[in-house]
Amino acid sequence: MLRAFVANFQKGIIEFKRYYFNSISGFATVLIFFYLIFFGVKSVSGSSPTFGQTIDGIIVGYFMWLMFIFSFQGIAWGIIEEAQRGTLEQVFVSPIPFEYQMFCRIITDFVINVLLAIPLMYFAAFTTGRHLNFDLITLLYLLIGGTMCALGIGMIMGGIALVFKRISSFIQIVTFGSLAFTMADPGNIFQKLLPMAQASHLMRDLAINGMRITQFPLSEHAVLWGAASMYVLTGILVFRIFEKRAMLTGTLGQY
Repeated sequence: MLRAFVANFQKGIIEFKRYYFNSISGFATVLIFFYLIFFGVKSVSGSSPTFGQTIDGIIVGYFMWLMFIFSFQGIAWGIIEEAQRGTLEQVFVSPIPFEYQMFCRIITDFVINVLLAIPLMYFAAFTTGRHLNFDLITLLYLLIGGTMCALGIGMIMGGIALVFKRISSFIQIVTFGSLAFTMADPGNIFQKLLPMAQASHLMRDLAINGMRITQFPLSEHAVLWGAASMYVLTGILVFRIFEKRAMLTGTLGQY
């Protein structure tokens, strides 16, 4: 198990370095898209007295959205790439469970994304004249809780990819649809249960008001981890349903 984890971690690092031009281009696109949103909101808000807090919320919401899409797309695109390369069946017949291998890849993606997304977030805040107050432990706590929601969505998308193979259009719909509940501030319990919504809400309190992990009400922690557990369990269940269907129809390794 440990050797499989190390192998998947090394694979992620090697692919990131080997295709460095694509990696750098991706993060450049992230910044360009952020500045388009920033200047668009600035032109609308003008000199509104609440513009500063609005921008703080946009910065946090935007980068939480990035963590969300990086996490759930990593699983879906990983399965699609394995099918294209013709190695998907080899992964499934391995004595190590496929879900565990996906978990290893998620940890790799999470480490890479955190190491790159957090400096980008500070850079975006600096270039827009904002100052974000982050407690590192609280930041990682919220990122882990939010990423678990993305993990569940990713398992669902991965299961769909096993059966329908090409789902890039559907992935794009989910990607841009998720922007709404990571950027908006949830007003009730049902909105907080949307993927990443509660983590983004608490992240805004962290960035704007300097809240720490011990200052959040117990109910907020319960909603965060309740949503995370719900999406992970649902994702695993749905993935196994699609996995079983792909095996029964004999289309697991086809593309």
